[in-house]
Amino acid sequence: MQRRLTADQVTALVRAYEAGADMKALAARWGMHRATVAAQLRRAGVELRRQGLPPDRLQEAVRLYGEGWSCQRLAERYGCDDETVRQTLKKANIRLRKPWERL
Repeated sequence: MQRRLTADQVTALVRAYEAGADMKALAARWGMHRATVAAQLRRAGVELRRQGLPPDRLQEAVRLYGEGWSCQRLAERYGCDDETVRQTLKKANIRLRKPWERL
């Protein structure tokens, strides 16, 4: 189902995002996909916050993962989603543990 927001709703969406709400929470609140929320914000001229693992923290994340930290725990540390952490580690050619290999 396609959802169109009124000008007032877009304003409320922008305010919530600028107040610190993340895309996932906004998508759930407004009944939209995260990509739709991002598109609405871009159309409103909002500069989107960088998502995911900060590039300057990658080596730290790799070290912590090697020490046994889970993707979920790393996600909480860096304020992103565990799937984002997993994808970032994969792109860095880090061998991910299998579920039965967890420390």
